[in-house]
Amino acid sequence: MPASLSDQTERLYRVFSELIKGYQFRDRHRITSCGVSVTQCYALEVLYEHGALTMGQLAAQLYLDVSTVTRVMDQLVAGRFVQRIPDDKDRRVIRAAITERGAEQVLKVRHGLLEEYRQVLEQIPVAGRESVIKAIGLMLDAFQQRNERADCLKTAAHRETAKTTSPGI
Repeated sequence: MPASLSDQTERLYRVFSELIKGYQFRDRHRITSCGVSVTQCYALEVLYEHGALTMGQLAAQLYLDVSTVTRVMDQLVAGRFVQRIPDDKDRRVIRAAITERGAEQVLKVRHGLLEEYRQVLEQIPVAGRESVIKAIGLMLDAFQQRNERADCLKTAAHRETAKTTSPGI
């Protein structure tokens, strides 16, 4: 008899929690040994992959508040990993762009992490590797869709609250 959804949910929670903890602590050591925090490294990687972004765009990619991203950018600018660039169309908008030094940092960290992922894949039978990668991709998609729905609900609730609390004209 197949396991119940409740049982599968509990098992997924346990294995996924352990995977995330192992991943975060392993990466934290490798990343911080390169002189940047984990959050700073994630920000650098997003800028490396997507190019110059506004604070709002970067915050959305990192699942952080704009104020937090602004503080992270301050540190990265001070370390010359990122530069701030005024937007051509709107002078009030500032974009963050990765510098050559920042790109070198991303590649250095990525090189070490890719080697570790190769070692992990070697522990998985060849016939199962693609299935593992596909399953993780499906989980990522599901989490992203859940986050998008939650953001839509939060925005709708915020609009509804604004309607009921704003004074009449």
